[in-house]
Amino acid sequence: MQNFPRFLLRGLGILSVSGLIAAACSASGDGAPTPGASGDPGSAGPGGSGTTGTGGSGAAGGGEPGLGGGTFAAGTGGGGTGGSCAAVSSEAETEVQPADIIIAVDTSGSMDEEAAEVQANLNNFAALIIAANIDVHVILIADTTVCIPAPLGAGACPGADENLPVYRHVNQVVNSTDALQLILSTYPQWRDSLRPNATKTLAVVSDDNSDLSAASFTSQLLALDPPTFQGFKFDAIVAYENPQSCIFGCFGGTTTPCCPGPAPICDPLAAAEGTVYKQLVQQTGGVSGNLCVQDFDPVFASMATSVVTTSNISCEYAIPANPDGAFDPTKVNVEFTSGGGTTQTIGNVSGASTCTSQVGGWYYDDPQNPTKINLCPGTCTAVQGDTNGRVDVLFGCDTIPAVPQ
Repeated sequence: MQNFPRFLLRGLGILSVSGLIAAACSASGDGAPTPGASGDPGSAGPGGSGTTGTGGSGAAGGGEPGLGGGTFAAGTGGGGTGGSCAAVSSEAETEVQPADIIIAVDTSGSMDEEAAEVQANLNNFAALIIAANIDVHVILIADTTVCIPAPLGAGACPGADENLPVYRHVNQVVNSTDALQLILSTYPQWRDSLRPNATKTLAVVSDDNSDLSAASFTSQLLALDPPTFQGFKFDAIVAYENPQSCIFGCFGGTTTPCCPGPAPICDPLAAAEGTVYKQLVQQTGGVSGNLCVQDFDPVFASMATSVVTTSNISCEYAIPANPDGAFDPTKVNVEFTSGGGTTQTIGNVSGASTCTSQVGGWYYDDPQNPTKINLCPGTCTAVQGDTNGRVDVLFGCDTIPAVPQ
């Protein structure tokens, strides 16, 4: 049977989606797959030649360094991918990672002016991200005193500004010290706005500190549907120093970080320095802004820039039409070929929740009605780190599961 050329993804620019004719998923002339040696991905040979295939009984557990500590490994699969079927191909362009942004705004009585600043700046913030061709979802946790106009919000204020799927408003009173707790407790209300391969940015705007420690928040957040929040960034617009010293400094004419000159601005109602939020910013490489400077536009611009610069090439690939017609989700495999030429089969896992540090792999966006292939976070990082690598999505042979290494 004739072999067709594959179009390759190089520099993570174009995803090569290679369809395999399902007529003969056999790596040897007698119809039996030839076992591959453990750690040896094998090489693709002409159909029926008996050349070792990547999907034989020996999983691709070795290969290039830096591929997630063996998390690309695939278990024993029915039929090989290398040399087992003649290939036809389709192409699909990759996209930039989408961005999920969760913002909790303190809506206590001392925050009226600051809440208004958030309301005035959220559209510009989203527009800067959208201008970079990033698909953004914004989730606002605040009561109806914060209402976002069009185009991000629906603009039916007060109380009816939600504009799904781009903008979700969780109507929730946020008190002075419970923003972090409410991000965690309201998660069931906004979890379906998140995308598996989107970057995750969380932000708090408050004139007080948090009752929940940075360590406790981080551990509880990462426990929500792992690995959803792995690698999250935290931004904050909070008081930079003790409000009492700020007040005395302003009244005394002293210019401080909380009371910028030459015309000092004081917030006598500020409750406390946002030390917990500042710690989270430092730990995650996020963006911080001084609450006492009542112009939030530069801060939101910096936050938007951070979102744009941390969005990599997406590890979410649309499944194209099989050139041979029918699509069988149980006969799809994914391969990664490094810049050094080593090819490995990426094993399949059942969903995002089964991605761990021991088992990487790929999974469908919807197992019942799949439209996309997603890579687990560790696998995604390894693929993105090899700018000369390529990814092939292969149709026609039994899907090979991932196994721990």
